[in-house]
Amino acid sequence: MSDFTANDKSHFKISLPMLIQAVGGVALIAAMWTSTQADLHALQKDVGQLQDQVKSLLELQDKPIPSDIRQDTRLDYFEKQIDRINGLFYR
Repeated sequence: MSDFTANDKSHFKISLPMLIQAVGGVALIAAMWTSTQADLHALQKDVGQLQDQVKSLLELQDKPIPSDIRQDTRLDYFEKQIDRINGLFYR
């Protein structure tokens, strides 16, 4: 294989269609990169929002539901009534 050496008489020819394709290819890669970065940023934002939602759901997980509180209050009332009735019969 012969070694290439550049000198005064060396020249490089490029055609206009090849130049247009090269510029178009670089522009396409830049557009794809920008689009990918925008999608990545949107996904990171969505993941952050989902993490916040999961945290809030985990905090609410063990808290009583309002209907449970109402039911527990009724059960407490009935238990007190039963204790009162038991006290009347089993003194």
